[in-house]
Amino acid sequence: MREIRVLPGREREQNELSRVLNEARAGHGGGILLWGEPGIGKSALLRDAEQRATEFRVLASRGNSAESEVDFAALRELLGLLADRVPALPGPQARALAAALGRGLGPADRFLVGAALVTLLAAVAAEQPVLLIVDDAQWADLATARALTFALRRLGADRVVLLAAVRDCPAGAVWQSLRVLPVAPLTDAQARHLLSRRSGGVGAPRAARMLRLADGNPLALREFPVDTEDGAGIAWGPAPFGPRMRAAFADRLAALDPAVRTLLTVVAAEDRGTLGAVTTAAAELGVTPAHWEAALEAGLLTVTDGRVDMRHRLLCGAAYDAAPPAERRAVHLALAAALRGGETSELYAWHLAAGLDTPNPELAQALADGADRVHHRNGPLAAAAVLRRAAAITADPGTAGVRLATAARFAWEGGDIESARRLLTLAETRTPPPAIVLAAPGLPGLLELVAGDPARAHTLLLRDAAVIAQTPVPAAGASVDSPPHQRISKFAITSSEVAGARANSLRRGRGDDIAAGLRLLAGRAVWALGQAPDLPMDGQLEAVTAEPSPILSAQLLPGAEQLLEWGLADQAVEPYLAVAGGLRATGDRAAAIGVLPQLATLQLATGQWEAGEVTLAEAFELASGAGADNILAQCWNLRARLSAQRGDADLVTDSVDRALALSRPHSVPLLVGSAYWHHGFHALTAGDAEAAYRRLRALSQPGHEAAHPTLARLATLDLVEAACRVGRFDEATAHAERIVAWARRSRARWALAAAYSCRALLSEEDRAEHYYRRAVAAGDARHTSFGRARSQLLYGKWLRRVRRRRDAAEQLRPAADAFELIGAAAWAARTRTELDLTGTGAKPAGTGSTPLTVQESQVARLAAQGLTNREIGAELFLSPRTVGHHMSRILEKLGLTGRSELRGIDFDNGMRLTLPSA
Repeated sequence: MREIRVLPGREREQNELSRVLNEARAGHGGGILLWGEPGIGKSALLRDAEQRATEFRVLASRGNSAESEVDFAALRELLGLLADRVPALPGPQARALAAALGRGLGPADRFLVGAALVTLLAAVAAEQPVLLIVDDAQWADLATARALTFALRRLGADRVVLLAAVRDCPAGAVWQSLRVLPVAPLTDAQARHLLSRRSGGVGAPRAARMLRLADGNPLALREFPVDTEDGAGIAWGPAPFGPRMRAAFADRLAALDPAVRTLLTVVAAEDRGTLGAVTTAAAELGVTPAHWEAALEAGLLTVTDGRVDMRHRLLCGAAYDAAPPAERRAVHLALAAALRGGETSELYAWHLAAGLDTPNPELAQALADGADRVHHRNGPLAAAAVLRRAAAITADPGTAGVRLATAARFAWEGGDIESARRLLTLAETRTPPPAIVLAAPGLPGLLELVAGDPARAHTLLLRDAAVIAQTPVPAAGASVDSPPHQRISKFAITSSEVAGARANSLRRGRGDDIAAGLRLLAGRAVWALGQAPDLPMDGQLEAVTAEPSPILSAQLLPGAEQLLEWGLADQAVEPYLAVAGGLRATGDRAAAIGVLPQLATLQLATGQWEAGEVTLAEAFELASGAGADNILAQCWNLRARLSAQRGDADLVTDSVDRALALSRPHSVPLLVGSAYWHHGFHALTAGDAEAAYRRLRALSQPGHEAAHPTLARLATLDLVEAACRVGRFDEATAHAERIVAWARRSRARWALAAAYSCRALLSEEDRAEHYYRRAVAAGDARHTSFGRARSQLLYGKWLRRVRRRRDAAEQLRPAADAFELIGAAAWAARTRTELDLTGTGAKPAGTGSTPLTVQESQVARLAAQGLTNREIGAELFLSPRTVGHHMSRILEKLGLTGRSELRGIDFDNGMRLTLPSA
């Protein structure tokens, strides 16, 4: 059977067309007229309906503007496959239809043509259902339209469907007799989904521009230049159309008065809706009040409260795209003249620059001088756009390079990381590195830190710190275009907020604050490589709290895993929240991209599960498609950890694969190691101790791609538990001693609890309980703590094994409740199984009797979870041989052919075999 695809955002229309087809199959004919603007998806819906009509006789035609005045031109195309059946019609009908189809002499009587069409289609429909499709029906000739609608009104009891599509409102047209199905623009969510399917993920600034320009039009979302500078978040104004978009709007543009097209071009170029500027510029280009009236009456534009808005943004964009270059320059020059002398001097300079095709140093200087005002009013992306345009008309390569580097810094601040990289690369071809450092301090290293090689990031950040520390800072008001050796760019220091509130201290300190921040970031890069010394982090947290600038504070923040390692997660959450809030307020999206996954890690580690997931979702939104591979890898690693706790194997595998695909090309041990850790943790959760051991031991193997000392410490309990389950007690002991040493040094509560749990796992019975009690007491006391619940689970399992079942239940019940509360479904199920085995905390059993002994039931339950005979023996203090004997008896009693069938047994209701769902 042919696969039927789902058109994103068009489920309602698809369902309606399917309903009409189903009615026709049942003998009730009908028709639908799709109505919507060019590119909105009407043709796609018609093609989809044709694919669904597998048993229909399909007859299709497309209207042609050149043939719209030729009677029955569309009917000839539509009935081409049925021409040989015309002679079988009654004589007068056959002659009339043959004449209409150009196969007979004499005039084509329109009434007889309609009657012939009824007879012909009814005969064909008696053999098989008929689907008539007329695309671009607005250009179908009137005679064809009348004949089809005439016939359809008389074929209501026949298996005939007519689907037609028009671009303009059908009111007053002959097609209005059909039921109209408007095809509206996609919603924002639907448009985002389609855009992500096309591009595989696009950064938020680029997505915002594409969504605004496309205005919900699917064809525009498919054709607009997402991957070029015209699709960048820093771009401004209309974007060039693709060939299909040009073709879709060509006829509609051609039908407009040339002066109305000029008006639409001016509105698109101005793009802010300022009525005064548009009116003045349009009048300069010959647009009269009559042309305005025509545009308003046609619904192309609206004027309200001193604003002119594009009712059809794409049509205005099409007018700008179709205008010759000379005409576009004239439009921008007219807008510049209309804006001259007003408060918007930057817009004046912008449009004046767009009207030039040669360098202009004075105008370039004016644009550069206004960049900080644009940044203050419109944000960093707008400032980047201004400086990029200034660089485009700058004759001196060195000055152009400085402007491009500063534009790159603004693009970075606005979260358009890909544009920042491109602008910086272009700047490097025009000006030497020291000038770039002063224009965009730290940016090359930051780009590497979030999306590249941490080793290279370390080198670049230290280089920039050294240059800044040795460079005098300018007096207040120094220009962005001052010679590089005289200044650090006032735009590039960090942001407008720093350039204001912090400017004086930065001048007094000769940029020392910036240099210090870059050196800290360089240290973080080394730590990501697993090469940084283990230094306490509490003093650094105090510096974060004391720093008023959120951007500089972000540079001072230690990595989340470092804070977990030192047991400072609780103290770090508030500083991280403050920095994240400050970055949101200043609009520095790039810095926020780096902070949010760290904050989510800390929130999840401190039991703030709901808040952590919200933060993680925000981090995904900012990082997806932004070119920040390392940040996105962090997000996928966190998703893997959460999925492992819940027991979602498919999502764990997918998340780990995505994290490794992003981090392996850059050889980042912190990110690769996190993927190994969470994959190993999942294997441990699922009962595959051997796989867990193999993955987790990689964290401490020198030279391994996943080796990282911080992660090795954090994963110690996972590794020791896995090693004990597979009988590697010597290796487990060595790892346990390492976490004991770290616990003594750091005094972190998690480390103390892990150290006690590890010793308990490796101790004889007379000492194990001492360590288990210490583990529960030393760890996090919150009821939302995963670590505490895990300690209770380990203790409860041990108590059950030594036959202290009531004591075991006292530990297992709160552990199970905690796991369920935080959504750790896999661990909750594991704990509930342990509770059932105590015989004190099990759920009420069904009334059915069981043929198994108590010990056989215990073995069966554990085998149903996928445990091997050896693992079951370790749980129940039985030899693998004894477990094998029990398994044979279990399968015989339950009438099963293999142990895999145990997964379908309902152990709580008489050992009934549950059937898998269909």
